[in-house]
Amino acid sequence: MFVSLFMASFGSMAATAEATTIIENVEMDAVSVSITVTSDGKPVSGALVKIVNGKTVVAAGTTNESGVAAIKLPTYNGEGVTIEVYHRLYKTMKKQSVVLSDGGNVPFALRSKSSAISEVEAEAQAKEEKLNEKIQGKEESKAEYEKRMAEAKERQEKLQQETAEVKTETEERVKETEEARKEIEAKEKEMEAKRQEIEKMKTEKEAQLSEGAADREAEMRKRKEEQEARMKAIEEEKAKKMEEVDASAAEREAAKAQKAQKEAAKDAEQAAKDKEKALKEEKERAEDDSKAAKESVKAEEKAEKAEKEAMKEAEKTQKEAEKAQKEAEKAQKEAEKEAKELQKEAKKAEALQGKIDKLDSDQKGIDEARKKLDDKQKKLDKKIAKGKKLDKLETEQQKLEVEHSKLDEKQNKLDSKRKKLMKK
Repeated sequence: MFVSLFMASFGSMAATAEATTIIENVEMDAVSVSITVTSDGKPVSGALVKIVNGKTVVAAGTTNESGVAAIKLPTYNGEGVTIEVYHRLYKTMKKQSVVLSDGGNVPFALRSKSSAISEVEAEAQAKEEKLNEKIQGKEESKAEYEKRMAEAKERQEKLQQETAEVKTETEERVKETEEARKEIEAKEKEMEAKRQEIEKMKTEKEAQLSEGAADREAEMRKRKEEQEARMKAIEEEKAKKMEEVDASAAEREAAKAQKAQKEAAKDAEQAAKDKEKALKEEKERAEDDSKAAKESVKAEEKAEKAEKEAMKEAEKTQKEAEKAQKEAEKAQKEAEKEAKELQKEAKKAEALQGKIDKLDSDQKGIDEARKKLDDKQKKLDKKIAKGKKLDKLETEQQKLEVEHSKLDEKQNKLDSKRKKLMKK
């Protein structure tokens, strides 16, 4: 905004323009040009020369006693530029679309200003309007800066509040995760003890079943051997009886023995079936017990799997909490960084404002000195109009011109300071 005000103050001066031919597609790294300023064939010293590209002053200088201003542009791409020449005692002159060449010279022939009171008053009024615009611009800029700082402070406070909430939530989640982890560890230990107990019971049960089966097999073999021994004894007894009795008696005895043998075999078979049934039932009970033990182990494994999944979910929750905490810490750092940048910007703006105020104060001193010279000029013009003591009046006029030249130099230095200040 301040740059626009300063550029507007330069561009508001009355100017005459001369057009020249534009040469396109000329590329240069740097050019040095000289601007020669004369009036009625005489050199004009202390004239301010500005080279403008678009709305930006790219270079400036002041003419020396020979009326020449040597200006160097660090970079130049061959575009047409505008050259303005200003001097308080002459009408401002402007040339547009000038294509510069290294070592070239651009001449300017200024015309003297009229000393009419109306023109001086108009110029003074224009300066006053520019000053008012500049003051208004400062006030608007200050209000805008204060508004921006208030918004930044509000954003920072809001961000700090959100960061505190996120931090509190993260701490709570971390605490809950830690408690869940401890609970899972305790339950896992309990499950491990229970699993070991089941394994022990299963091993003991399998040992009992194995031992019982071996006993039963031994008992069955024993019964079979006893049965075979009894059958053998019967056969031997039968043979003996058959030798002692006659054939009929032997037959009857044999039939009786066979019958008894059959009944004994039948009883033995029934006993074997009963034993086999009992053994089968005992085996089924053992299988049922084994099945129940397996189902119990399976249930425990399922519970263990559920516990592992719960632990996995807890670990995931913990990672999310840690991630949220890291994001909160990152947001806090960004907020602090933004606050520091805003403070830095505020200090920079404050320093710039102080320098601008200093330049404005210097400008006010130049304007006041200029007004005093204008008042002296008005009085001198009245004396000259009377036509008396012209030699003396001429000397006074020359003194006024010298004073104006000194003010012009001060003005040039002040403008140079403004230009440097606006580039920072």
